[in-house]
Formats: sequence, structure tokens, C-alpha cells
Amino acid sequence: MDKIVGYGELMLRLTPENDDFLSTFSEKFLSTYGGSEANSLSFLGRRGYNCEFLSSFPENELGNKATLFLNSHGVKVNANIDHNRLGKYLAIPGTKNKPSKIIYDRKNSSFSKFKLNDKLINKTLKDCSYIIISGITPPLSNVCYDNIFKLIENAKNNDIKIVYDINYRKDLWSRNESKNFNLKILKYVDVLFTNSNTFNHVFDLKSKLKLNGFYNESEETLKNILSVNNIPTICMTVRNKDQIGGLIFQKSKIYKSNIYNFEHVDRVGAGDSFTGATLYGFLKSWPMEKVVSFATASFAISHTKFGDVNCFDDKEIEAFRINNSINYA
Repeated sequence: MDKIVGYGELMLRLTPENDDFLSTFSEKFLSTYGGSEANSLSFLGRRGYNCEFLSSFPENELGNKATLFLNSHGVKVNANIDHNRLGKYLAIPGTKNKPSKIIYDRKNSSFSKFKLNDKLINKTLKDCSYIIISGITPPLSNVCYDNIFKLIENAKNNDIKIVYDINYRKDLWSRNESKNFNLKILKYVDVLFTNSNTFNHVFDLKSKLKLNGFYNESEETLKNILSVNNIPTICMTVRNKDQIGGLIFQKSKIYKSNIYNFEHVDRVGAGDSFTGATLYGFLKSWPMEKVVSFATASFAISHTKFGDVNCFDDKEIEAFRINNSINYA
């Protein structure tokens, strides 16, 4: 079985027991691990796929636990071990109408200092079918920025599909820095993940139309994306007020899911679940209508439990789709 590789940083996540942590101190925290690429890989690893996470961990208990965490989700770890530190982040979960609040503590982490060499890249990407990367990684350091393009060069030379989530984080770099990076990378991308707010913000685009339908803004954004680069497959999560959905563009056709409206517990990692579930559908050669339906249901159900990784099985996701989705038309 061909493997799926993810390159990125896994961090320790701390979530305060009370949502008002920034104004009233909390003595209790929930802890887990999370990171965009690792979250997506975990979705596939839990389904028996050959998944490998390329990263760097410190030589201490937190680094050891990070490896065990990924292994528990079926993901093999290919990690450099050093004497630096593990990145951490404080996550205050969002709700339907309130985005999650993320506070990073990741400067000078093991991952940010880990320089890839050709020998390691060749070994890691051997027999690889997809490599998952995101826009969170390049602003972490010049080393990470350069590593991304080393991986892309190897992937393109070996017919490996590049899966890329723009994942803009304003706390890591400016919009203009992100835009310049994306202009460089998008021409290499085979499967793009984004949403209207992220793409239009990074590229400073505003719709000239008055858009009222649930998918209208996303379809308009899709035109903007294609005007920047003709990417073969574009996958988008959609939020419109208190409803969510998903769409996939491939071979000049748009496939849309039904929409969901439900109680949110934790939004962190939900988009990564959409990525993992979409690739799962591709690997199983499902019809695109089934891929977008399943991926969006996975995205939606991820909001109902704490933690970055989607631990629901296929039957639970399908039952959620049947019981919670409504036709967008």
C-alpha cells in the first residue's frame, strides 16, 4: 500500500476548563496533542492506511508522549530527536458564531530548527502517493520555509500528489507574507484545501456581487482561486452564519454537500478532518458526490467532541450525516 506522508509540527494542546480564561484564571486544563497535518494523517491512520509523520520532537517525556499519541492513531513517526522544546498552544474552543481562540507558544521549538536533507527526504517519500503540507509551517522559521520547497521538488520529480491547506494564521505572519508564499506554492499543488474567508483575506479579494445563497460566496471564491492558478482539485469548507457545508471542484465540475446545523463543542481540528476524509474518499476511489458528502459529515461531526483528532468511525459519521444534514437547495 502506498503511503501518505505529512510534514508539520505536533504540539501539546492545553484547553482551559472555563471559556473566560483570559479574564478569569483557570486552574484546570484539558490536554492533548494536535497539529494540522498530523490531525489529517490520524484520520487515515485510524482506517489502516500507511501514514508517516515527518517532524522533530524533544528528547523528553513530552516528545515521547507525542510519538505514542500518533502511534495510537495508526500513524508512524519519522522524527528527529533533539534537546530543544515541544511547541504548545492554548486553545479556547469556538462555538457556532464565535471562532476558536488560539495562543501559540512555539518559538524555537524542535520542529522549527529541524533542517531536512536530501537523504532523509528521498527515504521518507519513497513509495509515497500523497504528501500533506500546510501554510502554518513556512512562517515558523526560514528552515521550515526552505524545507517545504525541498519536499515539493522531490514530490514533483516522483509524481507524488501535493496536498496543501492554506491555513493562514495572522499570529504567525502577515497577510502579504502569506500571499507571496502562496503565489509561489500554488502552481505545484494538486489538491488545495481552503475556505472563502481565508483565501479572499490572503489575496485581498472582495466579491463584487451580493451573495445570498449558501454556496454562492464559495463559488465566487472558486473563480478567484482559478484565476490565480489552475489547480486540479479544490476542496472548500463552508460556513454561513450557523450552518456549515463543503464543496469539491474537479475536472470543471462542482460537487456540493448538504448543509449542517447543530450544537458545536470544539471547532479546532475540524478542517483537518475534512482533509483526511476527502483523501480517504480519493484513496477508496469513491464517486465525487460520495467523497464530498462523507468529508463534510466528518467535518461537521468533528465539532461535537473535544480534541483535534476525529475519532468517529465510518458508521458513526454516516449516521450523523443521515440524521443531521438538510438539502442546501
